[in-house]
Amino acid sequence: MEKYFKELDVSAWSRKTIILDIDGTITADGGSDLDPLVAKKIEEMATANSIFLFSNKHLPDRDNDIANKTHIPLLISSFKKPNKKVIKNLPDQLKTNLLVIGDKILIDGLFAKKIGADFIKVKRLTSQSDSLKVKLIYILDDFAKHFIG
Repeated sequence: MEKYFKELDVSAWSRKTIILDIDGTITADGGSDLDPLVAKKIEEMATANSIFLFSNKHLPDRDNDIANKTHIPLLISSFKKPNKKVIKNLPDQLKTNLLVIGDKILIDGLFAKKIGADFIKVKRLTSQSDSLKVKLIYILDDFAKHFIG
């Protein structure tokens, strides 16, 4: 059963390199508000793992704000998920024991597969202000998960 990110049990995770999706996973799409429980879960994960935030959206001010609030670095790339080149700037020693956490199987799940990472699909955070395009992507992704995962 899918859980929201803040509900994940991360106690057994250790020495993983975690690529954490922003939009739909720790915030609503394009949002910058962080639930205190989300921030606490990120802090808990960071005690034993290397975490990098990543978003396919080009919102550098918002992304930097979230990185500063969580004390988690952004994974900087000119590429977008699911392109495996997203991780080309990661140090080689961090390219093993990878875990991707995201809300979309067609983007985050495929990205995880391409980089040889484990994948945890979380229940999506949505907002009433989500655009029609975003809502359609969610419908397509939800439809696809019945065939893929």
